[in-house]
Amino acid sequence: MAARILEDAAKQDLAGDKPDEASVKQDAANAIAVVLAPGGAAKLNAGATRPLTITMDADLRKALEEAAEEFGVHLNQLAEEAYRKVLAGEWVPQKVGTRKITQRAVLNVSVYAELRDQVQEMLPGLSEKHGRRISEGAIVVRWACEELGVDTGTGLMVPLFLPLALRDHFQAARDAGTSLEGIVEERVGELMAGSWQMPRPSKARKATRGAGGWGKFSVRVSDPVRRDLQELAASLSESMGARVSPSTVIRQILVDRLGEPAE
Repeated sequence: MAARILEDAAKQDLAGDKPDEASVKQDAANAIAVVLAPGGAAKLNAGATRPLTITMDADLRKALEEAAEEFGVHLNQLAEEAYRKVLAGEWVPQKVGTRKITQRAVLNVSVYAELRDQVQEMLPGLSEKHGRRISEGAIVVRWACEELGVDTGTGLMVPLFLPLALRDHFQAARDAGTSLEGIVEERVGELMAGSWQMPRPSKARKATRGAGGWGKFSVRVSDPVRRDLQELAASLSESMGARVSPSTVIRQILVDRLGEPAE
């Protein structure tokens, strides 16, 4: 498939219609990722993938791409997982508000064509059942954000992607009556006031998501706290020279207050 994309680009160039180099490279990378992913060879033999272009906020796209790189997973793989979850009736994107687009960008993913067709046939029924429009873009973006712990900037919950021991440690504290939301709100206020300094976060090892031992967690936040988290994430990313997301800030706050789980 990648070879065909490059061949088509060459034909366009000879015809005087020079393709966008970045788009060609992105399409080729998407095709290669699909083939190299588990079951990729079977998909290559069974049928082609089809690209999906999703319009979104540039900051959210950057956060998704950086998180995918950090956790050693390709967004094509997450897109396919999302389609299969919807097709199996195991998941639909939650109802949340619409994120304001401050700078428009597009995210390109490729999904097995037959899989896209099957989910597209389901979308009218799903939208009617849930009383809201459910789109392919929402399916891909929401699933990827949940799986990678990327805050969409809307809704009441901020997702985190944590080592299972740490996730269970936080859950045990919640079950014992500790208000994780209260801890986060208090510490965020201290960060904004400059009365507490967040320790530098450690970077996840490559391919940790695929290797297992990690899981999803979430913390409820108010709109003012979310806005502060987004502002803090941007300033800390710049000062630390590393990716810091709202989810990163929440994780560091909870570890500082609750400690690490026992070995």
